[in-house]
Amino acid sequence: MKRLIVTLLCLCVSFGFLRAQESDSLRTVEVEEIVVRSARSLRDIGVQKSIMSEVVLKENLAASMAEILAQNSTIFIKSSGRATLATASLRGTAPSHTSVTWNGIELGSPMLGMTDFSLIPSYFVDNSEVFHGASSVNAAGGGLGGAIVLSTSPQKGQQRGVQYVQNLASFSTHDEFVRVDWGSEQWHSTTRVLNSASKNNFPYINYDKVGHPLEYNTNCGYSDLHLLEELYWGNRQVGEFALKGWVTNSSRGIPRLTVDYRNDNLTKAWQDENSLRAVVEWKRSFGGLRLSASAGYNHNTLHYIYQFSKGGGEVDYGVDATSNTQHGFATTSAEWSIGNRLMLSANLKGSVFGVESQDVAPLVPTGYTAQREEASSFLSARWKPTEWLGVAASLREEWRDGVWSPLIPALFVDATLIPQIGLIVSGSVTRNYHAPTLNDLYYVPGGNPNLRPELGVSYDVGVESNVERERWDFGAKVTLYQSDISDWIMWTPTIKGFWTPENIAAVKSRGVESRAKIGFEPNKESRIELNAIVAITSSTNADTESDSYGKQLPYIPLYSASAGLRCEWRQWEMNYKWRYYSERYTTYSGTSFNGSSVPEYSLSDVSLSRDFQLKNKVRFKVRLEVNNLFDTYYQSVLSRPMPPRNYAIALECKFGL
Repeated sequence: MKRLIVTLLCLCVSFGFLRAQESDSLRTVEVEEIVVRSARSLRDIGVQKSIMSEVVLKENLAASMAEILAQNSTIFIKSSGRATLATASLRGTAPSHTSVTWNGIELGSPMLGMTDFSLIPSYFVDNSEVFHGASSVNAAGGGLGGAIVLSTSPQKGQQRGVQYVQNLASFSTHDEFVRVDWGSEQWHSTTRVLNSASKNNFPYINYDKVGHPLEYNTNCGYSDLHLLEELYWGNRQVGEFALKGWVTNSSRGIPRLTVDYRNDNLTKAWQDENSLRAVVEWKRSFGGLRLSASAGYNHNTLHYIYQFSKGGGEVDYGVDATSNTQHGFATTSAEWSIGNRLMLSANLKGSVFGVESQDVAPLVPTGYTAQREEASSFLSARWKPTEWLGVAASLREEWRDGVWSPLIPALFVDATLIPQIGLIVSGSVTRNYHAPTLNDLYYVPGGNPNLRPELGVSYDVGVESNVERERWDFGAKVTLYQSDISDWIMWTPTIKGFWTPENIAAVKSRGVESRAKIGFEPNKESRIELNAIVAITSSTNADTESDSYGKQLPYIPLYSASAGLRCEWRQWEMNYKWRYYSERYTTYSGTSFNGSSVPEYSLSDVSLSRDFQLKNKVRFKVRLEVNNLFDTYYQSVLSRPMPPRNYAIALECKFGL
């Protein structure tokens, strides 16, 4: 399998130069996962950025952003199963090192610092950008690995319409989505509702038990309800206003481990989660000057319960924990373009976080109450002294609970070496800074208020090429990167029986990210697209005094890859998707003994769909899907079962009003 990964990496590099020789003009190409241009815009100078296209985001109603990012980027998604916690690791860093925002609202928990992508429906996202490494400082602070920026926008080209999607799948799964757009030239309203539910009781062979019995994934049903309302209004005199509100109500069972030998139905765990996110936005342009401001609020309540059988039909609670988190923010920004050569921008942001956490199950209740106040300022200048060269510099400063962070400078450069084939070389360097989470500081028991922030220095350099001819289009990109992070925060066990975080590690993350895409149109009615993504991620403990010095960090695959084939003919479309992840360690020891690693695996999914267009502005689409086509047994997280081959059928209707 490692040879296959290396082969794909070589193809990603070589395809670009083979196809590049056929181009004789300067072109702009948009690929499904990333937008790259031979004449890069001022805003994107030196930036390593991936963009999920609308086709990818709206391809599958049942897909969350976890599945979208896993298939269409170099991000590794650590998932505990269907509709369970799914976190992202970007460039070999921890989930808390990736900043995630939705319309400016930070989605990462102030307690844990990480985001659960399984609770973000792809149908509630219209624009998705992934900023890699140093490029993340343009979007947010603290993203040692990167930043993911999600947003919504009014539907283009249609002021009034209704969309309905019904999805039925294996394991008593059903998803329903309704979207209603209504408006005029000055105002627009969009309402989206998504309801998903499943028993999720799939069978699996339990290889962790003697005799490898057939078991069922029990106590893991879920029911999620999402409601999103957006109002847009504006004119030339006052600018554009937007009001957006997103409500989530989720109830999920926590599946048992494959090493759980209890056979009673009373021992189980579940969590109920409710959230409210609201944001108001304003923006206006004055020639080359663009001003914007926004303010928002995010409230989340999570109730987690673990009960166990005491015998005789009686139960007791091992965990009965409730957490309430709140986040309010206000931000303003300005961007000034001076001709086509210079762009200046500035941003100010203030945030307040609050946490109330308590577990009443133990004899002595545990928990904490904490508040954090933050402010940040950002300045940048982007300059193109010539048509082929671009240089950008930025400076970010953050204030947190009365303490100023070190300055966060960043430098970006790119050069268009051969415009005829869109060949661009780009690079960046930055210092970054990540503060401990509130759990790191105050969790009871184990919080450590004396923790130091994590500091990192990141470098990357990339080469890309994009060409387009009459029936062919091609894009390829290869990026090399390295990050040196000191004072890495690690939770370790104590002799008192609980865990506590300490600044005990230095981490070196380095690797290669590559992607390639080729498209061919035999005629006006058909198109074939092939894309591939390969990542080699070496993220190791650089603390020479540690027993795990030089070992790969837990749940970071050294090799990962994905590929996709899309074939379109008239109203028909076929998709084949493939993913691969190498072995992942589960502990900092770095050894592969005693079950401390998760084996490598690869997955294949295939789908077939057809559009039906009627004359009265009505469009139907039917989609058939087979997931885990070859019925692979695999685990993403140790001892967490994953579903075997499963099926889905979806019907989509669109009505123009």
